Amino acid sequence: MLSFTKTQIKDGIDSMFGSLILLTQFFTRIPIPYEIPDAAVKFKKSIQYFTLFGFLIGCLEALFFWLMTLVFPSWFAWILFWVADGVLTGGFHLDSLADTADGLYSSRTVDRIKEIMKDSRIGTMGSLALIYFYAIVMGAGVVCSQYLAAWQFVSLVACTTMVAKTGMALLFYKMVYAGKTKGLGNLWTGVATWQIMIAQLFSILVLGGLLGTFGLCGYLAVVLGALWYRHYITHKLGGFTGDTIGAYGELAQVAFLLVVTALVRAFG
Repeated sequence: MLSFTKTQIKDGIDSMFGSLILLTQFFTRIPIPYEIPDAAVKFKKSIQYFTLFGFLIGCLEALFFWLMTLVFPSWFAWILFWVADGVLTGGFHLDSLADTADGLYSSRTVDRIKEIMKDSRIGTMGSLALIYFYAIVMGAGVVCSQYLAAWQFVSLVACTTMVAKTGMALLFYKMVYAGKTKGLGNLWTGVATWQIMIAQLFSILVLGGLLGTFGLCGYLAVVLGALWYRHYITHKLGGFTGDTIGAYGELAQVAFLLVVTALVRAFG
């Protein structure tokens, strides 16, 4: 039987809170004036808390969404939720999605694709990717607003935010970094399998608990999407970059919402 000392429990809690602070500083615009020592090393050791962090941010956004439903129709509150998400995160993964689309659909060599991804300017394919992304997620919200109860819609907001980190965490399994120099994506190489499994287990429990079968089917879509995406990116670039990892965070949300929305409309 496993047993832990008070010191081990305290160290574990301190490690979790330190990880959550680091992830918040990295992925959001929330100002936390606290410096984490050896941040790069700590970041890699924080992956087991990845989906927990996503869920906590999701709860914050779900609270905002619920407050907006007290004033506006639920479909409009859903739009405001996405606006708030962009402000809170600084469009971190949206930038990755646009950069990835510009690079992958440039029909250039691998080296040139990576150069395009690093370019701060947005091209035609990047613009279209953002338009398509928002068209799908907004449409999903409009459909779901006709079938979901208020608490279910609030749960969907929290889960949708978490799913971005769920999808990204799947890519960390034996991930190969495609860059020639140590870039952002290199932070996530060498992540232990048990860390990814804990992150996924947490996500499964939350999705099943809050959204039931619909949530679990949405999770399956994220997993299948990750398998396809991993094969495609590896074949195209030889591995992942920071942009291609972040892009799947947004694509995971799209896959999740498409499946959940279809099931809600069919059986809700």
